[in-house]
Amino acid sequence: MSTRPPTTPPGGRGGGRRAPDLHRNARYYRMPRRTPRWITLGLWTMWIGLAVAAGSLWAGYQFVEETIATISPNTTRVKEARKVVDPVEPGKPINILLIGSDSRGRDQGDPGRSDSIILVHMDNQLGFISMLSFARDLYVNIPGVGTDKINAAYTYGEQSGKGGPAKVIDTVQELTGQRVHAYVNVDFKGFGNLVDEIGGVYIDVDRRYFNDNSGPEKYEMIDLEPGYQKLNGDDALDYVRYRHTDSDFARIVRQQTFLSELKRRTRGQLTEGPRFVRLIAKNAETSINDSGQLLNIIRRAIDTPDSRVSRVQVNGSPTMTSQGVSINALSQTELQDAIEAWLNPEFLNNANAGPKVVPANTSVTVLNGSGRSLVGEDMADLLRGKGYKALSGGNADNFGYTSSAILYDEKSAKSLAAARALRVLVGPSTAITPTGKSKLAGADAVVVVGGDFAGELFTPPPPPKPEPPDTVSTARLVPIFKNISSTTGMKLMVPLKVARGSEVRQIKVYRIDAPGGRKPWAVKIVFHRFVGGSNQYWGITATQMKDPPILEGETGTLKKGKGLVPLRTFYNGKLLTRDAFSFRGVNYWVSNSLDKDRALSADTIHEIARSFRPAATAKLPRGETDAGLSVEYDAPTP
Repeated sequence: MSTRPPTTPPGGRGGGRRAPDLHRNARYYRMPRRTPRWITLGLWTMWIGLAVAAGSLWAGYQFVEETIATISPNTTRVKEARKVVDPVEPGKPINILLIGSDSRGRDQGDPGRSDSIILVHMDNQLGFISMLSFARDLYVNIPGVGTDKINAAYTYGEQSGKGGPAKVIDTVQELTGQRVHAYVNVDFKGFGNLVDEIGGVYIDVDRRYFNDNSGPEKYEMIDLEPGYQKLNGDDALDYVRYRHTDSDFARIVRQQTFLSELKRRTRGQLTEGPRFVRLIAKNAETSINDSGQLLNIIRRAIDTPDSRVSRVQVNGSPTMTSQGVSINALSQTELQDAIEAWLNPEFLNNANAGPKVVPANTSVTVLNGSGRSLVGEDMADLLRGKGYKALSGGNADNFGYTSSAILYDEKSAKSLAAARALRVLVGPSTAITPTGKSKLAGADAVVVVGGDFAGELFTPPPPPKPEPPDTVSTARLVPIFKNISSTTGMKLMVPLKVARGSEVRQIKVYRIDAPGGRKPWAVKIVFHRFVGGSNQYWGITATQMKDPPILEGETGTLKKGKGLVPLRTFYNGKLLTRDAFSFRGVNYWVSNSLDKDRALSADTIHEIARSFRPAATAKLPRGETDAGLSVEYDAPTP
């Protein structure tokens, strides 16, 4: 008879009484250590968070998919536009045509027209956006119609029954040689609604804009005070459309400036997801019917800093047709210069000038696109004379090149640098066109000789000498700024130099409607000059507003020099748009004229900005003569 060891009862050691043999065949495992409570809680929080995020993403995806049907409907005008746009290639730059249209008279049979046309280039690899604006009176060829103003393309498209956007896309593609991948059309009514729904946009209104249609000329009415301020939808629309007492060129700048400020204003609203997409869908129309692509474009447009946004204008020259119609004639040189600046903004050169071009190490293939014999060989001989490794490659794809062109590898800095250097020799009307590496057949660049080749290389004129600052000294503003300081409590500085020939037309002291319900003080001084038979306006702003959005995205700084503080500079290409600085809790900026053809030089703006001194003690340096200054507080600014 076998003897079993005593079984310890569950729960303790004891007992003389043997426990029942209930677990004879059980298998026992060692229990793991208990997981700390904070880890368990963290794991559950993570899984719950992931579940909520996944649900939100799905809900957002579903919402955007539903919204696509609103913003990109399968109407005739959208379907016709999709036929003429190019597909978006992953990883490559895209061109989006922005159209601002006016269809308010459609109920009365007016087909509408495009009030603004802007071709936007978005380069994700290099991280920049470039806007190419076309003056609406440019006299261009409209495919299938003939020569007319560019803003008439939309009207012809609407009248044809195929829609205005398709015809505008065709016109811009033929004019520029650049492909369009999508369009976005915003009607005037939608424009105003969009601005209102995002809570307004901060704009530095450069002067007084007023028209009540009391005179013989009937235009859109407008009533805007000068100064940095938040504009609602109606006022913003009036501001960007105004053109009846200044040039269409200044109007283009207002439109481009507004788009930059709109981008800043909406940057923080991407986190609101569906609401932001709903705003876009309610007030715009686009050919983009892919939700992921649409959101990606919106995000890139808003997140790109203003220092990486370039603005280029195609203005043309005002003239008249034989029938007495006012138009803007466009030269091939101006067009190609604008396209080159649009594709390769100035800040790319400043950030990275690129490799130095050594002709002996640069291979060039020359193709004949002129239709004349032996022209390619002649060009190759001339380039070899400049040291390039140039070879004639026969005929181009066609003989219809009225102007010469240069092709470069869009992914090669060396190829781009070579194309720019060759353009100096071939001529300023030469187009520089990016292409794939395979199209160059091993060369660093390809020169296509056009019908404009006259048998010799271009000799550029000597560069213009830099203009010295064109300013005069004055203490006329000192007592005015002292008085404003006393009234507002701002410790103001005052400029002791102004641009020669200036007069003060308006002085506005006011409070800005700033975020958070704050009402900081601000001062706006509007200066007027008469330049080349036209009005020029420039200005000075001082405000206690903290971090005004307009001062985001500077494109350089200047040391103090003769000033008291360093200057932040804001450039659009080579044009200085403003200098800014801060002193004792007040932000200042000196704004240039909107019209680039009448703008102050950069050195003139710098000298004005560096002349600021504390108003309480400001006086002209010894030996400087006060030139005086005519001052009006509320004069008209036509």
